[in-house]
Amino acid sequence: MKKANPALILLAKVLVSVGLLVFFFTRVPIDRFLHTLASADFSYIGIALIVYLVCQAVSSVRWTLLARPLGFKTPFKDLVEYYFIGMFFNLFAPGTVGGDVSRVYYLSRDQEKRQGKGWSVTTAVLSVFADRAIGMVALVWVGAVGLALFPEYAVPAALRTLTIALAIGFFAAGLLAPLLPRILPQDGHPIVVKVRLALRSYRAHWRAILQAIFCSLGIHLIQSWMHVIMGWALHINIPFSYCLIVYPLVGIFAALPISVNGFGLREGGYLFMLGIIGISAEKGIAFGLLLFLVVALDSLIGGIVFLMKKAPKPSILAVDKN
Repeated sequence: MKKANPALILLAKVLVSVGLLVFFFTRVPIDRFLHTLASADFSYIGIALIVYLVCQAVSSVRWTLLARPLGFKTPFKDLVEYYFIGMFFNLFAPGTVGGDVSRVYYLSRDQEKRQGKGWSVTTAVLSVFADRAIGMVALVWVGAVGLALFPEYAVPAALRTLTIALAIGFFAAGLLAPLLPRILPQDGHPIVVKVRLALRSYRAHWRAILQAIFCSLGIHLIQSWMHVIMGWALHINIPFSYCLIVYPLVGIFAALPISVNGFGLREGGYLFMLGIIGISAEKGIAFGLLLFLVVALDSLIGGIVFLMKKAPKPSILAVDKN
């Protein structure tokens, strides 16, 4: 069976993103959309920049919590740097896993320097996967709780049912996860062995998992509040109770691997979800684009960190000159 051509997959994603954006903009009065952007209060966007930056720093704490049980001794400061570099590549690489690959690369390289050659990249992959998985599970839980606590919002029944079903499924999977080491073969492919050992490590350090979950819930609650701030930037009042629903649902929808970094899906998601509470289409699209601007500007910090890591240190330069 032939493998899918990566270039064709990327082209398909680009076409989906461009097609969705064109579709939305043809149904929005451009003059009203431009007026919405021009009248935005960028002081609130500045606050959102700070809030999002803090959330990403806390996310690196979550990654640290999940990396330590697997034996990684990398200092927290370095993990923060790797996380921000990952943010940069997640944003500007063609796919959403670009940042994950960079985190795996830096973490495994650092561990090899500390413990010598032979350190498995698989273990670094597992730490990043666990970080991603717990973040997504917590996001779905926030959305499900929001839908359960605030049924007055006219969210379509299909979306409501799907979100709650996902939340229940993730909860059940979490309860069954400790049993996986008993199912996986003792002797087999090295990757299977690594996964079994990682699961045993997490079972032995179950407090780290709970801490990572609570860390994720805190991050998502803060980012839900950030949506309130972004609403103020566009002179609209979005209830925090509704942000607990719209942020997770749009986040899950935009994570579908059918577009370039969620372009089109994210804007369409906000257009639809904000329309439920009577917010106009042009403000819904502007909300999505301005939120992307916040993410992009904060992600540029990771690009600066990446360039600084590649630059030679002053001491090395001094030796070269001599």
